[in-house]
This record gives sequence, structure tokens and C-alpha cells, in this order.
Amino acid sequence: MSIEAIHWALNAAPIPRDRRDASSLAMVLVGLANHADPDGCNAFPSLARLAWYTRLSERSVRYALRALEELGLIRSSDPEIVAAYVKRADRRPNGYNLAVHLVDKSADEGQSLPPVEQREGQTLPTRGANSDTTRGKACPRTFLNRQGNRPAPEARSPLLPPCGQCDARPDDPVSARVVWLDADRTRSTLCPRCHPSARRAGGAR
Repeated sequence: MSIEAIHWALNAAPIPRDRRDASSLAMVLVGLANHADPDGCNAFPSLARLAWYTRLSERSVRYALRALEELGLIRSSDPEIVAAYVKRADRRPNGYNLAVHLVDKSADEGQSLPPVEQREGQTLPTRGANSDTTRGKACPRTFLNRQGNRPAPEARSPLLPPCGQCDARPDDPVSARVVWLDADRTRSTLCPRCHPSARRAGGAR
């Protein structure tokens, strides 16, 4: 297996994109590159192996190999090299050399990306230390607020039920622990159950 040959087959091989069989040609070429040397030579997988890689029939693989030869992307290799690896003549596959020197010029003409500050979902205001009008060293932008960067949440007491005599709860202020004597809430008395001064103060206010 050759990483260089696979990279060429995936990214730089000049397979015409307007062909109906472009995807089949690309897959067969990648299958050949998987068996080639770093310089693209001596690839001789069997038709059955290429059919397994590409999920195509052996007949479709033959058509793809023929088309790749017509495009000049592959050519037959020295049969003696194949014979050195496969002794039985009736089981010898055809060997191919990949034309890795041919490069698709449009592969480098992709659409350029905008600056990271202008990409959708990543528009960030200029931080003070990074702006042109302020001084100081540039601060790194932190996109992820990791758990270690977050302050520990304050411990909250569970919501306790009211005392039963008045509507106040144990964690309410002392001023709320009263029992109202009228519907207008103009007169009240200290709650005898939960007000701390009920036993001493007692009585109406």
C-alpha cells in the first residue's frame, strides 16, 4: 500500500468530473493505488479484489480499467514483475503503473474560506487586548468554556415547606414570619411557631 499513490488517486488524479462513470473510475483508481508502490508502479490486484473494493461487478471493473487506460491514467506494467510474485500463469492478474505525474490543475482551485472571524457562527467581537486601539499583549481566544474554567455553582438549600402556622419558610427573613390578622394585611402578629422572638414579643402590632 502506498499513501502517496492513494493521495494522488483521491485528490490529484485528473478524472473528468462530467463523466457519468467518474465515481467508478475514481474508486477503481483508488483500489489500484492501494496496491501500488510509492511511485505508483507495480499495482496488480485481481479483478475480484477490485470488485470487492469498489462494490462493482467484475465487468464494470474491466470497463473502468479500459477507460483509465484511455485517459492515460494507468498503463500496463512489466509482466515479468507480476510473474515474480505470482508463479501460476493462469492466476496472474494484469499489472498497472499509475501516472502519478498527471495532476488535475483544478484540484488547487477550490473556493477559499473567509477569515475565521467572518465564518458563520463564529463572528466574535474584538477583545480589548487584541484591538487596534488598545495596548497590551494579544490574548488567546478561548472558544470552549471547559468545566475547569467555570466557577463552582453556589450551594443552594433545598426549598423547605412553610411552617404551617404562617406562609413563611425557614429560610425567609424574620420580618416575613408573621400571621396576618385581617384580609387587608394591615395587622399582624408574630408567628408563634417560627418567629424567634414570638415567645418574648408575642401580641398584636
